[in-house]
Amino acid sequence: MELTDGRKPGEFASRYPLGAWAQIGFEFTFLFAALVAVAYVLLSIGMLVAADAPADAGTLPFGISYPKDRRFLIWLSIALSGSAGGTAFALKWLYHSVAKWTWNRDRILWRLIVPPLSGVFAVFVAFMVAAEIVPFLNAKAFENFYRALGAGFLLGYFSDNVLAALQNLAVRWFGTVDSKFKGGDD
Repeated sequence: MELTDGRKPGEFASRYPLGAWAQIGFEFTFLFAALVAVAYVLLSIGMLVAADAPADAGTLPFGISYPKDRRFLIWLSIALSGSAGGTAFALKWLYHSVAKWTWNRDRILWRLIVPPLSGVFAVFVAFMVAAEIVPFLNAKAFENFYRALGAGFLLGYFSDNVLAALQNLAVRWFGTVDSKFKGGDD
C-alpha cells in the first residue's frame, strides 16, 4: 500500500490553497460537531436505559422516560446511530480525499447532507426490516438496544451500499420507469 501519496521524502507543502483549507476546515468542523452531538444524545439515552432502576434514570427533554418510552427510544437510537455511522463515513472520506488529492469543493453538499440523511435512512430501513418488507436482518434485531444501535450504525455507515441493494430490489419488484408496458397499445 502506497502511504506517501506520491510525494518524495521531505515534500510537505500543502497542495491546497488557503481558501480550500478554509472549506476543508468548515467541513471537518461540521462533521465532527455532528458526531459529537449525536454521541452526546446517545450517551444520554444510554444513561437513561442503563440505570439500575427506572427511578434512578430521570427523564430526557420533552418528558421522555424509560421504560415508558422504550420503543420510541429504540427507534430514536437507530436514527441517531445511523447518523453517527454516516457521519463517520463522511469524515473518513474527507480525510481520504484530502490526503489523496481528490477533494473538491462541489462535494460539500454530500458532506452536509450525509449526517441527517443517514439517520433517516437507517430508521426507515429498520422499519422495513421490522415489518418484514426487506429481509436483510431478523426483525427481532430491533428489540435490543445494543443490536439496534449496531444495526443503525451499519445502516448509516453503509447507506450508499444498502441504497444500491434496495434499488436492485425495487427494479426486480417494480421494474423501471423506462420499462415498456407489455400487452398494451403502442
